[in-house]
Amino acid sequence: MKKLLAVLIVLFTTIAYPQSYLYELSDNIETYKNKQITMTLKLKRYDTVFQVITFYDTKNHDITFDCISLIKQSWFMQQRLNLHPGMEYRVTFTVKGVGNLKEVIADLDYFEPAIIQKLP
Repeated sequence: MKKLLAVLIVLFTTIAYPQSYLYELSDNIETYKNKQITMTLKLKRYDTVFQVITFYDTKNHDITFDCISLIKQSWFMQQRLNLHPGMEYRVTFTVKGVGNLKEVIADLDYFEPAIIQKLP
């Protein structure tokens, strides 16, 4: 029950913005900084050595998350078993800033396959 409650809290406290591209976040960083965002992104890769996961949007802009702090969380262990490059995921993250190359710097909060949203 605790797991379900935690997932529901994440899903219901997420701020819905109409953007669909990562470059829009970096161009308007002051609007999105310290906000929780949910976007539909595709999985590029999960690196088990460095514990980073990379997603990309429809314009092929990447966003990479450090997963070291998430390894022990049950939802992450479960999602990690079913990762498929190229598959769409609903990714929830908190925007921290923008890097020197205009890349979005963020903390990963949650992700799940987007197909789950489409099931009845």
